[in-house]
Amino acid sequence: MKILLNIICLVILPAGQIQSQEFTVGSPEWLVDMFFNQTEFPDKANYLSGEMLNDIDEPTIGEELSGEGEALFHQIYSENDRIVFAVELEQDENLIDFYCYLIKQGDEWKINTIRRFLLPEFIYTVYDSLSKLKTLSPEDSTFYLSLKLFTMNDEGLKKYLVENLKKFQELISLFVSKQGEQMDKSLAELGCNAIYIDTKYSGCAFIQILIFENMESGFIFADESATVPIISELDFIYIEKVMEGWYIFRKI
Repeated sequence: MKILLNIICLVILPAGQIQSQEFTVGSPEWLVDMFFNQTEFPDKANYLSGEMLNDIDEPTIGEELSGEGEALFHQIYSENDRIVFAVELEQDENLIDFYCYLIKQGDEWKINTIRRFLLPEFIYTVYDSLSKLKTLSPEDSTFYLSLKLFTMNDEGLKKYLVENLKKFQELISLFVSKQGEQMDKSLAELGCNAIYIDTKYSGCAFIQILIFENMESGFIFADESATVPIISELDFIYIEKVMEGWYIFRKI
């Protein structure tokens, strides 16, 4: 599986995550490190499963980079025979987010799927063009902020949520009290497109940044009894808790 790395990314300083080190052979952390950091992955066919076997002859990310990048990673989901890691790859001062899904077959862990939230290139082009304009209309300013968030990496979204928490809390209050006009203004100020509920996930309010075809990213407010979506390589490819009651998400 050839995964292109030359995509425009915003630079955010990496958070404290697991750096390359000595791991127990065969452990989930070892597998992620071997695939993303190491320049060689001997017998990798024995450690791959599912769709990963379709591209067994393609280089791993570590092999492709040949030491010219470093991946930090941390676990974002774990249950029985499934573990998911968020992987932050730093290359040429850019940060690129991957999501690595592992399954346990018998007593052995294997990499089953790898995903990226990779938007079409024209979206980055539009954002870059808007960023060069000296003046923007109110509508274009809102759209520019939305594109900035839509193309932002995970650490950037976490930071944005923390720094604007009060505004997000006010948005939730407006949503609950059904103050439509004020709610729309609050959404625009935050660079978000919509706020909605999904009956499959009780107690959750989804704050959508933007959606393109099936690709969507945003924030989740979850009350104490909420049913938060489960990470899946087919739907919510990334969900991470930022603070109590607040998450960020990406869908494909």
